[in-house]
Amino acid sequence: MKSFAQQALEEYNSSELTTKRGGGGKPFWNLNSSQFMFAPQFLFPEIPGAAKYVYTATDSQGKTHSFEANTPTADLCPIWADIAVGFVTLTVEAPHRFLGRSFTAGTRTFYKTAPFPGREALPPKACSYKECAASAFRFVFEDPSCRYWLEHGKPDPEYYHNVYPSKTISSLVNAMIAYAELCPENKSEALKLATNAADYLLSITYGAESKLEGVPPTYSFLGLNKENVDKNAPAAYRRRNTVMMIYPASVGLMYLALEKATGDSKYFEAAKKIIDYYKKTVLPNGSWYLLVDAMSGKEESKNFVVHFTVLNFLHNFYERTKDEEVGELEKNYYDCIVKVSLENYNWEGQFEDIALSGNYQNLTHLNADSMIMYIAKNFPDNPEKIAEAEELMRFVEDQFVVWGKHAPWNQHLAGGDYWYSPAALEQYYWYVPIDGSTITVMRAFLELYRATKKPLLLEKACALADSITRMQHPKTGVIPTHWMWEDCTERLQNFWLNCHIGTAFGMKYIAEVLGEV
Repeated sequence: MKSFAQQALEEYNSSELTTKRGGGGKPFWNLNSSQFMFAPQFLFPEIPGAAKYVYTATDSQGKTHSFEANTPTADLCPIWADIAVGFVTLTVEAPHRFLGRSFTAGTRTFYKTAPFPGREALPPKACSYKECAASAFRFVFEDPSCRYWLEHGKPDPEYYHNVYPSKTISSLVNAMIAYAELCPENKSEALKLATNAADYLLSITYGAESKLEGVPPTYSFLGLNKENVDKNAPAAYRRRNTVMMIYPASVGLMYLALEKATGDSKYFEAAKKIIDYYKKTVLPNGSWYLLVDAMSGKEESKNFVVHFTVLNFLHNFYERTKDEEVGELEKNYYDCIVKVSLENYNWEGQFEDIALSGNYQNLTHLNADSMIMYIAKNFPDNPEKIAEAEELMRFVEDQFVVWGKHAPWNQHLAGGDYWYSPAALEQYYWYVPIDGSTITVMRAFLELYRATKKPLLLEKACALADSITRMQHPKTGVIPTHWMWEDCTERLQNFWLNCHIGTAFGMKYIAEVLGEV
């Protein structure tokens, strides 16, 4: 019987299973890709009169590998298995039929990442997934910056990521709702913390003075140590007067959950106001402008929202109300994501602290993961859609998962050379190992396994979950956001509470799926 490592290696080298690159009228999405796990294929121009195309790759060991093809866009499967892990320089030459010389069709340097080694080749998990999740939620409940909400009813002025209130508060409230269920003895205090935080967000929500009435702010400096914020979250000030239209949806989801947990209808009414804004501002393509001015509501960019958080909010609100207009919004918005992202693999990174990008400049895996999970949950018996999800899973692993060593040119993004793996990288603009990215890819592997029952997918999901347990502080339960320093668990540099919370939810979910008791 083949090992999981052998199965994975065969997939990486297979022409049939390589990731979708382009051609046939589709754009090549990997124009800005710097590393590959599956055999890549590149967009090089055709040379008029070329007799053939000769591909020559020089690997990290100084060995050369060649093959011939009749197109300048062939995949590297004929030589991929022989190329060593590490930096690779590829050159494609085109001998001319009539001119007696060769022309260079193109050259590309990239990093070949290590293949999946199987869990048996990796260190064991540090604790059960259930224990990891419980400890992570307990950290949130006990963390001083979170308990500040209990005592003061407003954000801790020294926690600089409170400058992103919609993101930080919505994740904190969701964590406390979950913790109230996990630890009934702390339910009253946990829900009090949750309602204090949610009520504060209600108090700073835009009112009648703004075209965004009822919409919560994406950025807020109220009560915060501005010097600390400017040092650690400089992007916030530049966008202080804008709203990123992903985040009202994350708040709306939180309000729906809090209304269910507390029975207080004011949270449902707050969610409805956000829905009303989405109804009023939807564009003909079914989406919304990504950035809008906080007062006038006018677009600040031509980028459209292509984020599943909005889809999930629309879906949950429709399930709660059966509002047909919301159901139509959900359908049209899903169709927009399919057209923009799935059909073209333009998985644009949309983050509140990162510059906006053009097509294929800053790819991320997050929405691709969500699409995989959406297909796996809703179309498990549709072979065509499941095949599409599997292909998308290969894209995610190819571009954003590291099973072994990280590419040296990435490590110097953050000035260090001690990066942990297995892990998932966040986005091209911040191509670093992140706990929230690792858990999101884990969930995509897990959901696809549940739909297909292919054991290799579960093995990869568990390998990433095992990595989370090893990164967690064994005493405090904290999971560092950035896995880029040898002491990153002790020294929580650039710690994002929402990432920790998302990771806690992911570990809770895999524990439930695998029946941990």
